[in-house]
Amino acid sequence: MATIAAVNSVGESIVAMLRARRDLLAAEGRLGPVPAALAITHLSLAQLATAPSPPSAGLTLSCTRIAMSDHPRPRTRPGDASIAVELHYLVAAWSPAPAEEQAILSWSMLELAAHPVLDRSVLVGSGIWGRDETVQVVPETATDDALFRLWAALQAKYRLCTTFRARVIRIEHDATPDWPAVVATRFGFADTDVLADAGPG
Repeated sequence: MATIAAVNSVGESIVAMLRARRDLLAAEGRLGPVPAALAITHLSLAQLATAPSPPSAGLTLSCTRIAMSDHPRPRTRPGDASIAVELHYLVAAWSPAPAEEQAILSWSMLELAAHPVLDRSVLVGSGIWGRDETVQVVPETATDDALFRLWAALQAKYRLCTTFRARVIRIEHDATPDWPAVVATRFGFADTDVLADAGPG
């Protein structure tokens, strides 16, 4: 089980993984037309919508929707306030050169397909994740119309992009001590003689 901070941590973890892969492949000379200094950034939709100008180069990752998961965690005790969510992401490539723009997006899709499971060795953040937490990254096919409407809502020109989903993130409030339930009981104590109280027989 993870804390609420895990929701943002998923995006940060994906960006960190892609940056690590970029550096490794660049050192091995295997990035091809993808720039070795490719900027990979985790941006909110608000940042995309309100930026004075769009990015001129790089790859951006933005969470577009947080939805309840169809695979909730079974509740183990009364009052268990936990939920399971899935995160929907938009990945956009930014470059004035068509070949580079297409290479950037294709490379990111290849890496996410090759590394679809984020475990504790990849998930960033201290005190956020449970020991056995994992997040699965799966492709999500958005229609052209849905993508056009998304960019229109951002009041931005359409960019070459793709979508995917991260599942299942099970979150709860920070852990609190799990004390036994309190049961109110009243006790009365008094000196008494059982035989005397019983009266003459």
